[in-house]
Formats: sequence, structure tokens, C-alpha cells
Amino acid sequence: MASMLQNAFRSWNSWSSLMPEPLLGMAMLLRRGLPALMDQARDRTDLLMLEARLPPVDLHVAHVAMLRNTGLHDRTYLDWRARRIEKLLEIYGTEYFKGRRVLELGCGHGDIGAFFADLGAEVLCVDGRVRNINYAKLRHRAVPRLSFVQMDLERDFAALGRFDLLINFGLIYHLREVDAHLACCFGMADEIVLETVVCDSLDPHHILFRDERVEVDEEALNGVGSRPSPFYVERLAQEAGLDVERHFSPDLNSGGFFRYDWEHRDDGAPNDDFGNRRFWRFARAQG
Repeated sequence: MASMLQNAFRSWNSWSSLMPEPLLGMAMLLRRGLPALMDQARDRTDLLMLEARLPPVDLHVAHVAMLRNTGLHDRTYLDWRARRIEKLLEIYGTEYFKGRRVLELGCGHGDIGAFFADLGAEVLCVDGRVRNINYAKLRHRAVPRLSFVQMDLERDFAALGRFDLLINFGLIYHLREVDAHLACCFGMADEIVLETVVCDSLDPHHILFRDERVEVDEEALNGVGSRPSPFYVERLAQEAGLDVERHFSPDLNSGGFFRYDWEHRDDGAPNDDFGNRRFWRFARAQG
């Protein structure tokens, strides 16, 4: 069908000059609709081919990925996720993860945790929304050494145990109880990597709160998020006896919007809601 429509589109100039006026008007309407019809034919063909090749669970996962483009399905996550994984590989190397116990908090669809499980780590992924956890389980059900738990991460989660590495990406700005959450994190691992939105303030005690949409799968589970200053986060880490290693580097910047290498102005201007971000490695000195 697509090839027939394409041939008709190409022959437009040759036969449009011979048409009576009323038919020409109808043909022009049809011509304007041809690209859309061709796209629909292509999409339908692709979908039929997909349905013929995939078993039911894989087909469901593919349908969700194809048909949704909001929240955790937004395409900006592709580049952003790749850059954060590359930063972890830069810090730790590929061999570090084999046999390590890794905890990923606020895992969303579990893609980062699945990557490191595929490198040989034993990974536990945690998220507050059962919908995200269910999709992650289906999406990565063939990945070994990977498990998922649904849990409100504003509550005490220390019972999950001790880990070699704790990954906390894109989470704490969706929490209100930042101090309690980070205290729990800092007590569960000697290696923590953390990435978050922050406010533009030099004050180590400054934190802002924001109402968020409970219905969105990537926003605050309990309706209130936060924007701590970078120095607020660093103060809590240092009080917990951790060394602070900053990774405020341009290679993490993504989509022209998520920025890690920005300079503080601390001028009281309204804070960018999602763009101003920081990335740290926190480590406990050995011995």
C-alpha cells in the first residue's frame, strides 16, 4: 500500500494539469493527506511485523515503549541514562561490578540496574510505584542477578541490608524527607553515587520544597519534592563521615537542558525546576 501511495504522489505533476477544476480541488486535498496515509501504512506494517515475531510479554513491553512518550517513557531518558552509565564506568571501570552487591534507589524501569547486573553485579532495584516495578520486571525478566522491590523511599529502608555500591539517581528531588533518606543511604554502603536537581544557593542549610504531580510516574510519590542546595547534600555526607568527590562535568550534560557544569550565581533568582543538577561520588575512607 505504501508503495502505491508513493507512486501516486510522485505522478502528481503529470496528471494534475489535465483535471477539471472540481476534481483538482479534491485531488489537492488527497495530496496533502498522502504523507499521513503513507506514515500510517508504514506504522501498521511495522506493527504487524512486530506482532508476528514477539511473544506476548515482549510484545506488551514493546507496545508500551512505542505508544507512550511521557514520564519515564520520555525519549530524553535515552541520552541521559547513557551519560550517567558512562560516568559510573569512568569512575569504577567495567570489572568493578562483577560479584558486587548494588542497590539502585528510585530505579524507575530498572534500566541502569539491569546494565550493571549484566556486567556481573547482584543488583536490587527499588521504586515507589508498583506500576514502574511491574514494567521493570517484565522488561528485564531475562537478566540474571537482578531483583525488584516496591517501597516508599521516604520511609526507613535500612532493612534491605548492606551493599558495596548504592546508586541514587534522580530521586531525592522527588522526596520531602531528604535528611532521613540520605541518613539511611549513608548507613547502607561505603560507596554512594548520587545525582539530583539542586537549587542555586551556596547555603549548606538551604532547601526548597515543590508540589509535584502524584499521577506522574517520575514525580513525588507523596506529592511534595525538594530542591536542596548542593552544599546541603555535601554537608549531610560529610556529617556521615564520607568523603565528597564532585563530578560537575560537561560530559554529563544532556538534551541542552540537564546541566551539571553550571556556575552558581546565588542571586535569589527563581530556580530552574529540573535543569540545574549535580553528580557526586561519596566514599568512606577505608582503615
